[in-house]
Amino acid sequence: MIPEPGRALTDLAMRLLLTIAPQTANTFAAADSLLVGQLMLTLSQEFERAIATRMQDIDELRELLAHAPVSHASSLPARAQFATATPASLHLRDVNHLHDEGMRLLIELHSEVELTDADLNLRIWHFLRAHSERHKFD
Repeated sequence: MIPEPGRALTDLAMRLLLTIAPQTANTFAAADSLLVGQLMLTLSQEFERAIATRMQDIDELRELLAHAPVSHASSLPARAQFATATPASLHLRDVNHLHDEGMRLLIELHSEVELTDADLNLRIWHFLRAHSERHKFD
């Protein structure tokens, strides 16, 4: 068991960035090592927050979709199902599946109201801003 996998990834990345890459004589290999190290740091950050950020997105998506008008009756069952759905597990792939469905419904909604409902359009843009802030990397 690795009790703190995010920390382990960070430690490995720092070793690669600070110890191995500088000693690499080949310029391409050194640059490649630096890139891999940076990607490992990004992966470490995502590992630590992935489930929490997606679940926060899902909660906010539910709120947006619950109070949205339904101009196409065909989208109502999908929205109702999303409102009560839970991920099959807390594995990232299952949370991603539910998150993806919510984002698909949001895109569908946004295309319906972007030019007809200024208030909802603004609320969607606020969500998208919060979403991008939550998911950005240090």
